[in-house]
Amino acid sequence: MRKAFVIALLTIAFPVFAQSNLNIDWEWKGSHQCSPSSPALVVSGIPNGTKSLQITMVDHDARHYDHGGGTIEHSGGSSMIIPEGALKNYKGPCPPNFSSFGHEYEFTVKAIAADGQSELARGRTTKTFSASTVK
Repeated sequence: MRKAFVIALLTIAFPVFAQSNLNIDWEWKGSHQCSPSSPALVVSGIPNGTKSLQITMVDHDARHYDHGGGTIEHSGGSSMIIPEGALKNYKGPCPPNFSSFGHEYEFTVKAIAADGQSELARGRTTKTFSASTVK
């Protein structure tokens, strides 16, 4: 009886996602430096039932700075290209050491169901933004 209770409690506390990982890719350009225009993001592995994608960006070297993101409607399909500049609440990378090491930036994308709250999947990818990594 106790074992069944613990399993039930864990199931409620840690819901199982329909799909564990979204794949995210993008290419940094020099024009993204200190720009409010987000890069184009390619998201794949989007599960059925996804109605929106919630996107945020974090600077691993300056976590206190809010780079924002946005929510994009999704109309179906397992992959999507989010066009450059589509994230309206976005502040681009502006590392003070751009010419040398730069900073590590991570995009996180969450696939959200029609109820606007249930997370169906999540993915995150980190890339360096520096003079040596931009096109």
